[in-house]
Amino acid sequence: MIPIKIHTQPDDSTCGPTSLHAVYRYFKDSIPLGEVIKEVPSLDEGGTLEALLACHALKRGYLARIYTYNLHIFDPTWFTLNNEEIIEKLELQLEVKKGSKFTRATQAYIEFLRLGGELRCTDLTKGLLREYFDKGIPLLTGLSATYLYQSAREMVNEEGNSVYDDVSGFPMGHFVVLCGFAEDQRHIVVADPYRENPYFNNNYYEVKASHLLNSIMLGMATYDANLLAIKPALPEPPIEE
Repeated sequence: MIPIKIHTQPDDSTCGPTSLHAVYRYFKDSIPLGEVIKEVPSLDEGGTLEALLACHALKRGYLARIYTYNLHIFDPTWFTLNNEEIIEKLELQLEVKKGSKFTRATQAYIEFLRLGGELRCTDLTKGLLREYFDKGIPLLTGLSATYLYQSAREMVNEEGNSVYDDVSGFPMGHFVVLCGFAEDQRHIVVADPYRENPYFNNNYYEVKASHLLNSIMLGMATYDANLLAIKPALPEPPIEE
């Protein structure tokens, strides 16, 4: 298991920066959690986007690759294109599709691509995860908390807090860090910033791989359904004179 140490998120909307901070911490990056929370942009309705987390990492000198299954934003035929061509498609799409979250997500992906981020759409399998775990690279994922925890859907009450409501509620997204396979190779170890989660009630737990993969794919309902792999860039070799 990759030795991820994760803090408990300070509030309902900071799971993304808290998960990103845990990955930074694994790579010996000493940036404080409060600074990550302050620097990562948040959405008007709360929370953030995986592309915005990736942009933060890119600006800190990391390499970043996103595997996305978010068909709200990307057409599957685009993944044979280069970054500039995908940006052009995203800009054209903005002219014909509207919505505040759609617009913000599109802008975030355009920034991600312009910063040099890599975008992939590969079948989500245990083998894909293992490729990274074997290299000691944790994966930050945006998924459906509703499906992961098998909890009721949620809504925001008058006090601005998220509460469970199986009738009036909506699916909720969440960010966690994947740390490797459990000993039985059928479960995946998760570092979760939401310690009070209704299913596991812990920051660390094991989830059946098939259930986790389904949770990631169902994250499409909340503009998630992504995997983010970051790693420090290798230093440039010295120029011989």
